[in-house]
Amino acid sequence: MSAPASARVETASLAGMALGISAYSLFAVHDAMIKAVITALPAPQILFVRCIVIIALCLAIGRKGVVVDLWRSKNRMLILGRGLMTLAAWVMYYSAGRDLQLAEMTTLYYVAPVLTTVLAVVFLKEQLTLARVGGAAIGFFGIVVAANPSGFTIGWPVLMVLGAALFWAVAMILMRTISKSDRTLVQVFAQNLIQIAVMGAVCLPFWQDMGPRDIVLCIAAGLVGGIGQFTLVEAARAVPASVLGTVEYGALMWSFVFGYLFWGEMPATTVYVGAFLVVAAGLTLALSEHRNRREIIDAP
Repeated sequence: MSAPASARVETASLAGMALGISAYSLFAVHDAMIKAVITALPAPQILFVRCIVIIALCLAIGRKGVVVDLWRSKNRMLILGRGLMTLAAWVMYYSAGRDLQLAEMTTLYYVAPVLTTVLAVVFLKEQLTLARVGGAAIGFFGIVVAANPSGFTIGWPVLMVLGAALFWAVAMILMRTISKSDRTLVQVFAQNLIQIAVMGAVCLPFWQDMGPRDIVLCIAAGLVGGIGQFTLVEAARAVPASVLGTVEYGALMWSFVFGYLFWGEMPATTVYVGAFLVVAAGLTLALSEHRNRREIIDAP
């Protein structure tokens, strides 16, 4: 019976990593949409509209059951904490988008997987394997090479992105804990419910008029972001937080693609070198996790 059990575990692990890459790819599309309107609208207003869309989706799918399950959840305080941490990360990150290029933002922001790996060891007692440390280090180095962030000057935009990375890493740890007991739809609903309350209080008194283009992009960001959030929570059920943080690098090259398509940023040779390092890190980690899971299941 060991072979079927091993196969199931291996499939779940690889599927979880694939879901993680898919989620972060969706977030890359989401980020490009928001960056397209961030110079015209304040970040709280954009996030407020986006959250309305996601909450509407959750209620359309889950109806009153999603509200009842949230009320009965034993993890309400953790859900609240995760919602506030994620909100802080997004507000800081998107506010910095007024002053930084997309490649610069992603380079700085994706120190988050390294922080997630460290926090997962400290708080979730996950094993710090050589493959996980190596995957995080090589992936981050690949992004640095790809972005070639020479000329960075330390200022508020840079500090905001680094702060966003820290808040996101903590939110990832909380998500991994919550995902063990609460439904995915409930988590997505709760997170956006918290954020819409806070963002509404911030942006409604200072609401700015939105043109048709702004409305379409914000609604589209809500649709894409909602699917991305759902996919990310599903991935957190299947793989450890340290692994999920590392596969985050697999979707980062989209930021360079979108930078070229929408803002005319021409990829240099270093982008391709960095992409190779990112892909190598992800494949190495996937193979290592696949082998480790099989050894655990097959062990007598």
